[in-house]
Order: sequence, then structure tokens, then C-alpha cells
Amino acid sequence: MTPAPLTAAAQAAATAPLGEAVALIRPFLRDIAWFSAWLTEQTGQMRLDPLYLPPVRASRNGGVRHLVFVRTERIWLTATILDLAGPPADRLHFSGRHALCRPLNRPLHGEIFRLEGDRAVRARSIDCQPGTMVDVDERHQALRLAHGGGLLMMLRAQVAPLGPVLSRGVDLGTGRTSTLAQVDEGHARTLMLLSLLRIQHRHDAAPLFAAALDAPLPGQRGAPMREYLALDTAQALDPLTRMAQVDPDVNVQALARQTLARLEQVACRA
Repeated sequence: MTPAPLTAAAQAAATAPLGEAVALIRPFLRDIAWFSAWLTEQTGQMRLDPLYLPPVRASRNGGVRHLVFVRTERIWLTATILDLAGPPADRLHFSGRHALCRPLNRPLHGEIFRLEGDRAVRARSIDCQPGTMVDVDERHQALRLAHGGGLLMMLRAQVAPLGPVLSRGVDLGTGRTSTLAQVDEGHARTLMLLSLLRIQHRHDAAPLFAAALDAPLPGQRGAPMREYLALDTAQALDPLTRMAQVDPDVNVQALARQTLARLEQVACRA
């Protein structure tokens, strides 16, 4: 099980500003006695019972394997093993979070890139020895690990800021942003619930659809509006009209105007 102090720190960090949340998690990568004790206990259990499974979630994506000690909406702390035998990726990932990395079995070598506008440029080299830690503000920095030397094991924490997170992928060949993604688990859950309510024809839930339109990111306003229109087009017309007139994002305004025009065409044909 996840150590109680780590669980308590993650709970306290859930509502804290980014700097305070990182400060709450950092001690668990600086002093890893808890991790050593956990490994000792779990390997002892596996010696006693070959079928024993450690009580933490495990995941794998290609050459990256994780043991997940904390996974909340804002905090992710893992023991991670990376296979660095192959060629490095040709893309950089700016996760929108703050990352803490502590190598365990050998030094971590790589480069830090930083965003300048929508371009990524090399900032500095990294040579992080076991027992030390590297901080990367992945809102505008990305760490590219040097490949070679086999497996790298590290403790890694990612802490998200309050509210939605904007992540981006950057093509190393051009240095240009290739992908943008709005990462907000709270919004994803809200949108799923709105979809369920729409499928169930819950017209009495229309106020919830209207409230979901008050979201900070442009894409987060468009998706609930589509669900609202599918649930009750008549009730959604006034909010859609306001969106077409006063939404702070010009792209959202344009999409709302296009939707209104299509609805008017349908009404005329009817």
C-alpha cells in the first residue's frame, strides 16, 4: 500500500497552488527511505508467496513501465523504468505540469528544451546523479533523455496546476508545435455525465448543461454546447446566441455562428 504520509501529502496538495503542491511532494523524492522500506517489504512477501502481487497499480507503454504510488487528478508519483536502448523520440512533450525526477540506478543524462513562443529551443544539458533530483517546469520546459546505456529507473512525480492543463507536442525537426491538448480530468468527467444525461433525455438537467458552458478553455465550452443542443435545441438557442456574440475566443464565436446558421436553414426547410 502507498505510505500514509505520502497519501496525506497528496490529499493536501489537491487544492494547493502549484508551488505549494510541489513543495508537499518534493520531500518524498528527496528522502526515499519510504520507497526502500516498501521494496524490502514487497520482495519479502514475494519470496514467501510466488503468486503474491504488490498492492499498487502497474502500467506499461512501449519501453516505459510504471509502478503507480499516487494517481490523482493533480498528482502522479511513480517508480518508472525506461528502456533507453533504442533511438530517442523525435518529439518533445510539454505536459503542462511540474515534474520531479530522481534517478535510482544510474545517472540521468539529457537536455532541457524551453518554449520561445511556439518554438522549442535547447536550453541546457542535464547530468543528474543518483541521489539528486531534477526539477522541470513542463508548462514551458521539456526534458529529452539521452538514449543508450540500457535501463534507467527513477522516481518521478508530476504535479498539475489548479484548473485545466494545456499540453503540447513539438516536432524536433522544425522546433514547431505539432499538437495541442487540453487536459482536464474534471472537465472530462463532467462531459461524460452530460452525455449520459443527454442519452437519458433528462430535460430537467438543462441547467447543468448551461452551467458547464462557463469553462475556462475554448474547447471546454464547445463540447458542452453540442451536448446541450442535442438534449434540447430550443433551450440551448439563447446560450448559443450569446456564445456567437460575446464568447472571448473568436474561434468559438465563429463555430457558434455557423451552428446558428445551420439551425436557421433547418428551420426554413421545415
